[in-house]
Amino acid sequence: MRHFLISTFLSVYILTLPAGFAQDVTQWHTPEHGSPSLDVTETNAIVFSTDGARLAVATANGITVYDTYTGKEVALFLTPLDSVPALAFSPDNQIVASANADATIDLWNAHTGEHIKNFVGHTYPIVALAFSPDGNTLASGSFKEIHLWNLTAEQSTIASVLEGHRDMVTTLAFSPDGKTLASTSFYGTILLWDVETGQIRHNLSAHTASIVALAFSPDNQTLASGGYWSLDAESTIHLWHTYTGQRLTTIKGHTDPIFALAFSPDGQTLASAGWDNTIHLWHPRAGQLQTILEDNTTPVLALTFLFDARGIYENVLASASLDGTIQLWHMAPEPKSADVNGDGIVNILDLTFIASRFGENSPDLNEDGIVNILDLTLIAQHIGE
Repeated sequence: MRHFLISTFLSVYILTLPAGFAQDVTQWHTPEHGSPSLDVTETNAIVFSTDGARLAVATANGITVYDTYTGKEVALFLTPLDSVPALAFSPDNQIVASANADATIDLWNAHTGEHIKNFVGHTYPIVALAFSPDGNTLASGSFKEIHLWNLTAEQSTIASVLEGHRDMVTTLAFSPDGKTLASTSFYGTILLWDVETGQIRHNLSAHTASIVALAFSPDNQTLASGGYWSLDAESTIHLWHTYTGQRLTTIKGHTDPIFALAFSPDGQTLASAGWDNTIHLWHPRAGQLQTILEDNTTPVLALTFLFDARGIYENVLASASLDGTIQLWHMAPEPKSADVNGDGIVNILDLTFIASRFGENSPDLNEDGIVNILDLTLIAQHIGE
């Protein structure tokens, strides 16, 4: 169970990252003693909403939902117990699920704080929660077991119980298409489950310690995992092919445990953060470091990319830190590059990669035996240029 300290006020920073990632900072604070939920206390869980507009923080005083942009309190849930090990927002951001120390789960209205229902079924404490993308299922993880709850039924019912881990389930994540559930354990195992059948599709083994961060790429094809130190004393991120279970690459750069991972909506950037007070931005396909965001004075516990009210990506990364700080990193769009496969070289392999996205095995789209400007013209027509 993870416990953190949070400061007596929540601060929000806006950081603009144009070319060269120079930083312009605007800062807001809520009143230092304006919110009792932010008195110095243990914080058990912290999570962003799916659109990034809200941040939920669980403390001994309850669960508080904040506006990410302003830091203002939106709702306060007075939980019956003083320990909430896990939180999760529903896909439509209308509901917050909280795990309790007594192995039960509560659902709350994210806007009013009204209690909706309570789930009972686990024997051991719950430390991981995740909603399915359609919002119809809630996954909860405890010792050796994962429960899938049917949220469409009037009564709180367990749709299925997944058994496969030999120790505590530490993290859960659904793929964007909802077909795969990834779960991690205290001793570093990752299981990929077929949600429809409840069967284990792959057992992934590379981490040597507890995994506390998972993220699927938007196209469902890649899973990123990160956690505590490995045997070589350096925290690692592993990228896995979701369908084959193959490890694609290993990324190293953080010096302390990794607590948060997030893919950008276009899948071209992977953000990672943790106990070393830094946020790393990576090119996931090649595992190359893009930049390091270091304007954090305490560990970063949560990351998300923001969308506007229309669901359009805003080129903004939001981070939440141990001291109660929210930072909004405005990232200037990178110039388009012909190196689409991210190997550092522009050559025939980039054309092959683009052609494969259209179901073609060869970049020779017009089948004249030559790859030239005519094939580029056909590719441009495919993408509407």
